[in-house]
Amino acid sequence: MIQIRFEINGRQADSHDLRGAFEKAIFENIRERLRSKLSNVRDPDTGESPLVVVRGQDLEHLSFEISGSERVVALAKERLGISEDMPASPPYGDGSGKTPKPPPCAFVCHASENKPLARTIAEDLMKHGIDTFFDEWEIRPGDSIRQKIEVGLINCSHFIVLLTPQSLPKPWVNAEIDAAFMQKLEDRCEFIPLRFELSVESLPPLLKTMYSPALTDYENDLKTLVAHIHGATKKPRLGPAPKIVAKSSKGSIGLSLAAEAIVRYAVEHSEHGSIMDPGLSPQLVRDITTLSDDDIVEAVDELESRGFVKLLRTFGPLGFAAMGPTPTLFAAFDKHFKEWDPEADALRIAADLVNELDGAVVSVLGQRYAWPARRINPAVTFLDERGLVQSSSTIDHPWVRYSIRRNPATRRFVRERS
Repeated sequence: MIQIRFEINGRQADSHDLRGAFEKAIFENIRERLRSKLSNVRDPDTGESPLVVVRGQDLEHLSFEISGSERVVALAKERLGISEDMPASPPYGDGSGKTPKPPPCAFVCHASENKPLARTIAEDLMKHGIDTFFDEWEIRPGDSIRQKIEVGLINCSHFIVLLTPQSLPKPWVNAEIDAAFMQKLEDRCEFIPLRFELSVESLPPLLKTMYSPALTDYENDLKTLVAHIHGATKKPRLGPAPKIVAKSSKGSIGLSLAAEAIVRYAVEHSEHGSIMDPGLSPQLVRDITTLSDDDIVEAVDELESRGFVKLLRTFGPLGFAAMGPTPTLFAAFDKHFKEWDPEADALRIAADLVNELDGAVVSVLGQRYAWPARRINPAVTFLDERGLVQSSSTIDHPWVRYSIRRNPATRRFVRERS
């Protein structure tokens, strides 16, 4: 059976403990959609099903991590429509004169009371080269409203919801927001909340975490919106690549160049593979990346949102006084920069727990395999974060846990991977 777990800011979250019915609905919506798409995905040789972890710093910054055998991960990605070379956002044309790429497509979500304003926005988007789904243009007599809306949501590259005092309580508007949020999570569309005669304080918790521009000066605000949808930006082009690029994987491990440089340094300079080991000052991060402060801020946000680093926040150009890796970072990236693979090491430990040990003190396991803490800690972290072992709550420095024991998931993990 497919396993789906949520992590927010590095901690496992249960939908029943989340604040507000809106967040609960979002989590359940994500869970059911993933389950419906992946419920019958199995490795044809072992019968293993994928493990999906949805993690992030908060509800706005969520990402997938799919674990399992190489075959089952490939099948899961295929089912979700994820390819290794898929761009982060839809391509809209490169000016090469070759096969034209589709224009951006916007879906305008609104309450019926706000239809005149929504119609004006939709018409102006069309005038500026943005194909727009607007219900009264698309839904004809006899059409299924639900099916038409679903097609519009699936095909849109940008979901625009007009947030007003009238639209917030509408069940239909909230249902469309739920569906669009799932599309956003799958990197299929961009979610753009627009406020009209509504303060940020009036938004539900989920939407408060997102930047929601207000429509106050319509002409200028529309120009900004159009430029954003077409990918125009005031940010200057990035200059020549720094020397650190020569050592990078060119994006093959799923990180930006600056984020990868930080991760590489942490992996190569960590003594034990534990939290805040090593500690990174703002100046050290500048020296590691040799990039601009703006690029560093984006890289740090990228790593923090995925639970790979912890920050001691402060005022200043980079926004932190100190930063360090989490154990999750080593479990995920040691295999790229070290001679061991934490997942393979985790399988060896799990097999011994199933076949011989039942439970063990982590330091004793290190002696058993002649592994230092730097190697065994990421493997223990891999098992612990995925619920594949029962671990003690105490930490026995330099080990990330004092002891671990097998649980029902341990045997299943060994059986499916062997």
